[in-house]
Amino acid sequence: MRLLIHLVVMAVAAGLYVVSSRAEPRRWRNGVLLLVVLWAGADLIAGEVVSRLGFDRYDVGLVLLALPWLGAIVLGVLLLLNGVRMVRKEGRSLGNLLSLLMGLGMVGSTVVGVALFLSGTTALAAVGIVILLLPGYPALALLSYLLYCLDYLRPRTRPTPAAIVVLGSGLIGGAIPRLLARRLDAAIALRRTEELAGRRPPLVPSGGQGDDEPTSEGAAMTAYLLERGLDAHDVVTEDRAASTEENLLFSRALLEERGVTGHLRVVTSGYHVGRAALIARRLGLDADVTGARTAWYFVPSAFLREFAAVLTYHPWVNALGLGAWAALSAFLTFAVIVG
Repeated sequence: MRLLIHLVVMAVAAGLYVVSSRAEPRRWRNGVLLLVVLWAGADLIAGEVVSRLGFDRYDVGLVLLALPWLGAIVLGVLLLLNGVRMVRKEGRSLGNLLSLLMGLGMVGSTVVGVALFLSGTTALAAVGIVILLLPGYPALALLSYLLYCLDYLRPRTRPTPAAIVVLGSGLIGGAIPRLLARRLDAAIALRRTEELAGRRPPLVPSGGQGDDEPTSEGAAMTAYLLERGLDAHDVVTEDRAASTEENLLFSRALLEERGVTGHLRVVTSGYHVGRAALIARRLGLDADVTGARTAWYFVPSAFLREFAAVLTYHPWVNALGLGAWAALSAFLTFAVIVG
């Protein structure tokens, strides 16, 4: 019976994923459905392993909750290691410390939970297990977002772009940093590919001027493109945007003023692709997003910042999810300890 339930759950979730992903690949729910398939499969395998080890009692609920906790521990250690590397290489800014702080939180909850569990008091032991399991929810949310991003990045047929929009990422001393240069190089390569097919979609370098920047990102990006052989008539400079939303909206408005309408190809860094695609869908834009290469050590912290930003798009959903996770953990914990 248990095997049948798991197989039905996996089949339904997989079917819903196929339908949802084909209809709209720019949805976080696609990653959630993939996670359900993987989680149910992992729980099925874990249950068989526990049974074969000879345990008399196998509680499906506790194993189901323990799997995300184990993932949270592994994730916490990896985040700690990456956080240390980020601080050494990039300095102690809040963004660079995010990976370190999240790793400390996940590992710290384990230390506190174990201490309470070993206290010898039934009530404290139960509370300790709940604290142990709490990091499982953010771990699940992060994993579902990662699965969505990987699914979105997979090779697939993309519409022919009417224009190519390059998102800015900030200047350093008025110059183009490597991160932004890679976005621009990826856009140039994409434009060259379109030229081979006889098409000349305009490029839109997009970015305003920050308080610490001597010029706008859009102007600096335009200069970079022209230095690499692009014709000035093929570049439409957007120099007012201060966010991804404004990048997309202002770029579309400039293109429409020039009579360019249709599908947009947006170029950004790989870690930013998932959120940029979600934003494009929220704005109702006919656009898909392509990622440029990023230094590997930079990706985890940058991806965490993206994840934290995306959580704000659905605050009530995540608050209810965390509350339900805590309640379910508490219920199953007390049921096992007391019962």
